Amino acid sequence: MQLSFLGKSYEASTPAVDAIATGETATFMGRPYARKQFTVAQRQQSTALTYRGVHYTR
Repeated sequence: MQLSFLGKSYEASTPAVDAIATGETATFMGRPYARKQFTVAQRQQSTALTYRGVHYTR
């Protein structure tokens, strides 16, 4: 996903999210719904950061 902040463009990473049905039901505000277990894949973080023109590394 291409985003922009203060006139600079960057590519946003979107981690994959898997939803697995648990077979349980719950009630919220009087309405039943099926519960799911969510797992998020680890996303890769960059090693270089820039804040106000200063470059930082981890």
